[in-house]
Amino acid sequence: MVLYFDCDKWGSVFSVPSSVANEYLKLCDPSYLKVLIYALAQNSHYLDQAEIASACGLSEDIVSDGYKYWCSNGILKGEGENSEQKVIAAPTASVEKPVGQLSAVKAVDPTKSSVSNKLTIRYTNSEILEKTKSDKQLAGLLNEIQSVLGKTINSTEQGEIIALYEYYGFDAPSILLTAEYCCSLEKPRVSYLVTVMKSWYENDILSYKQIEQEMIRAASVRKFENRIVSMFGMSSKPSKAQLEYIRAWKDMGFTAEMIEIAYNKCMDNTSKLNFKYINSILTNWAAKSISTPSQVDEEDSRYHSRKKRSAAKERSSYDLEEFERFARDFDLSKTGRP
Repeated sequence: MVLYFDCDKWGSVFSVPSSVANEYLKLCDPSYLKVLIYALAQNSHYLDQAEIASACGLSEDIVSDGYKYWCSNGILKGEGENSEQKVIAAPTASVEKPVGQLSAVKAVDPTKSSVSNKLTIRYTNSEILEKTKSDKQLAGLLNEIQSVLGKTINSTEQGEIIALYEYYGFDAPSILLTAEYCCSLEKPRVSYLVTVMKSWYENDILSYKQIEQEMIRAASVRKFENRIVSMFGMSSKPSKAQLEYIRAWKDMGFTAEMIEIAYNKCMDNTSKLNFKYINSILTNWAAKSISTPSQVDEEDSRYHSRKKRSAAKERSSYDLEEFERFARDFDLSKTGRP
């Protein structure tokens, strides 16, 4: 069947690199293609991540992943250390891949301060094939991780896994464990896995045991956060600032029970949820080493006692002044008594 394209009704047009159609159209995630098409159509060097997410009907995490994907393949070009989180840059003038590109591993001397540069490491298809032939554990890793993620990974993603294994020094079981962890968070993507493991590397979480412990810790934090959010009756997802408050309270050592007491005091005094107000209560308790409900009761009792004494003192002072004024103005002759 011959397909007919009617181009007479086109409005403004924009260019798409031919390599996108020839090399990536079959392999790339459809959401990544949305990100690219929108970015190219805007004819702007800088686009806000939230704007792209809204226009494409995607989450900001997906937009960020799509941006990283196209940058890693040379279709888009990022500028600045934090550009991944902030902008989508316009495509570079040339999008052709160099033939016979050598592995960047041979040219880069990694340090902890240059971790962000390590994610630009790329391997040619022939390099990947050679490495999997010579390292059966690596070949097993690339095969197994596709089963864990539930999808086929392309050569770029294979290169990112190889970088984690060969360049960062994570062993195959650790990478597979992290892949399962990403799936449990409903983010079964190589780009997210790489971001997580990069963060762990920067925090010296390198061994399988350390990764297990970090996953347990992170799960505990999420469980605590969810409990507090439910306690507060929040129907929407908490903001980044609100999550920082909750994590700070956990770091202070407060239990959910203590946070609930502070929440109730906030509602009694303000009739609305106010994270800043709750934080001021908990910060005050932390400064006074108050960490149990009984200690809160004792502090409240002391507060009310001080308040009563202060009020009594004010009344006493007022009564004395009244008496002195009465005595000064009192005229015995007006009483009719001798």
